[in-house]
Amino acid sequence: MNSIKVAAALAFFVGAFSIFAGGMAMRGWNPGWSVLKWLPVYNFGMGILTVLIPAILIWKNHPLAFVAAIIFFVIHLIATAILLLAFRDVVAMQSLLAMTFRLVVWLIVLALMYSAQKPNLSF
Repeated sequence: MNSIKVAAALAFFVGAFSIFAGGMAMRGWNPGWSVLKWLPVYNFGMGILTVLIPAILIWKNHPLAFVAAIIFFVIHLIATAILLLAFRDVVAMQSLLAMTFRLVVWLIVLALMYSAQKPNLSF
């Protein structure tokens, strides 16, 4: 399996996980810690968008795949910054860890995509 397919699978995995966790929390599942009301909606929505947009674009190695991956990484980075700056006193550590996990996965996705696009200069 080449690095583009691995990147697409990682994007799909993080999106599917967000759909599952966000959907469970929106249906009233209590994970055992305080959950901000808007965060499960964000997770669910971004999960659906991740599965439908960047995961598919990456899998097809579409010319806009790298741009989509950067956009989704930046959106998660902004959401994490909002949690850290505006909701520091009320956000659960587990939520911050989940957001950090997402950011790390997206960095891996971007690195895999970048490495696959580098020209081979060996003769």
